[in-house]
Amino acid sequence: MTATAVSGSQINLSWTASTDNVGVTGYRVFRGSTQVGTPSGTTYSDTGLTASTAYSYTVKAIDAAGNLSPNSNTATATTTSGTSTGTNLALNKTAVASSIEGTGYEANKATDGNSSTRWASNEGSNNEWIYVDLGSTKSVNRVKLNWEAAYGKSYKIQVSNNTSTWTDAYSTTTGDGGIDDLTFAAKSGQYVRVLCSARGTAYGYSLYDFEVYGS
Repeated sequence: MTATAVSGSQINLSWTASTDNVGVTGYRVFRGSTQVGTPSGTTYSDTGLTASTAYSYTVKAIDAAGNLSPNSNTATATTTSGTSTGTNLALNKTAVASSIEGTGYEANKATDGNSSTRWASNEGSNNEWIYVDLGSTKSVNRVKLNWEAAYGKSYKIQVSNNTSTWTDAYSTTTGDGGIDDLTFAAKSGQYVRVLCSARGTAYGYSLYDFEVYGS
């Protein structure tokens, strides 16, 4: 198992699949002695952490009967200082969404810099998206999402220069809401999209803030 800090609030974990593949249905991720994730694959992003803090992790495999394997090795990482650098390129920029829950929940509410307003999609639909027009081509290497209670469990961050052809910059299937401060290899594009494919709740998707950083 390895642990890599990617921001002041997020550590990414990865591990080798269990060698006893018979009956293994998933994994249980532990931060210290506290279970924090139940992924089916061999990666997990732990978010909502405290900046400049060391965290230790182990993982166990689980079978259909609920039996857990012994602990993996312990992996430790320290979150970054969390100091925000650069300008939010999405601030007050035009945003477009696949749907809205109703009046007052428009896409631009996620890019207005006000954490008390929010974009919300139709309830009960898994496949929804929101993108922001940065106004010109930028090199993007960080996106910060501030989810309302209705969060994305599976989603991608994508960039594009034409809103028809998109390039993946980041993806997860283990989102758990709160604040996702995501860093990734820089991608160039004028438009940045959050493409959601699985909800974390019975509702839709909702973002208080959709921030984009780069140059």
